[in-house]
Amino acid sequence: MAALLSPEELENSRVAHELIGLRLRVPIVHYLTNIHSKPLRLRWRQLHNESPPNGKLPDSVRPFITDAMALADLSSFVAVYYRVDDGGRSITAAMLLRVWKMHCRVGNSNLDINAAWYAIRDVRSKIVGWQRCTKCQTMFIYEPNVSHARSCPFCSLAKARR
Repeated sequence: MAALLSPEELENSRVAHELIGLRLRVPIVHYLTNIHSKPLRLRWRQLHNESPPNGKLPDSVRPFITDAMALADLSSFVAVYYRVDDGGRSITAAMLLRVWKMHCRVGNSNLDINAAWYAIRDVRSKIVGWQRCTKCQTMFIYEPNVSHARSCPFCSLAKARR
């Protein structure tokens, strides 16, 4: 007979299920929830009728920054995370899901949740910068080694619309 799960374990499992439904990669869900990869891969197959993607995960958010719009989306996600997180010490699965849902209501729902996770992780660990624009005062992800991330994406997008 299987042991009953605690309320915390049930909630952790529910959040993992939702994150897999959003296509967050299995190794990241495992990292966030401490649920073994095998049942997570099985859940992926059940939800998506395909095997989870294989292959090396990116080292950082950098490959996801393809243009000013992608940088603006990632920066706005991180800004929402910082607004909601209120000084938490680590990224949790529940907080990632909560911020994701909030961002989808007010921002771009086409953002890749994997990119969003990397953005939060990289800004928090200072792999990329988190900088305030001197013109519009908006915070954005700053990375001097990525051409699109050397200046404020919001100012770039506003200038392009003129």
